[in-house]
Amino acid sequence: MASASIRASASLAQRVAVVTVAVTATHVFKHNVAEFTLCEGPSMMPTFHAQGDIVVVNHTVARGNANDVHVGDVVVAKSPTTPGGNVCKRIMAKEGSEVRIFSETGNTIRRRKGETPKTFVVPRGHVWLQGDNVNNSSDSREYGPVPVALLKGRVDYRVFPFAHYGAVERRIPVSWVKAGFVDDERLDVVSA
Repeated sequence: MASASIRASASLAQRVAVVTVAVTATHVFKHNVAEFTLCEGPSMMPTFHAQGDIVVVNHTVARGNANDVHVGDVVVAKSPTTPGGNVCKRIMAKEGSEVRIFSETGNTIRRRKGETPKTFVVPRGHVWLQGDNVNNSSDSREYGPVPVALLKGRVDYRVFPFAHYGAVERRIPVSWVKAGFVDDERLDVVSA
């Protein structure tokens, strides 16, 4: 009888050890390698659906290192305005780059004939984040340049909806060119 009790205790200890290792490995993987996350809302349309797309966020890049990310990359960052929240945006500019913003009317950026834009220079250790849907995005135009330390990772793949499964491209949305944010002669522009 004692031997059965010892075996049951050993079996329970082994199960607890396996579960502990699995939970620890999952936690380490999620916070240091990659995780699935939901990017939802209209700001990244048409790249992502407003109802939400499930994406893979690569945590091995973008964590406090501006050299790991490039203009056109989609990233997930800690929200500069909502504690505990995240934002999913595209990098429009990196440190030292000049960003031109034309006057705002509501949440729509409109370029008026002869208008002089506001010019910002992205400071060292920061990036300029912007949604692909320039007419419906809360981004660096509202909260300014974002410290690289707030970047959680680069969005590499969309896994759901299945019909749109695949790599997320590094590109400049044609909507940014039409709104006058970037010159299509300077950057590789791909329409969505």
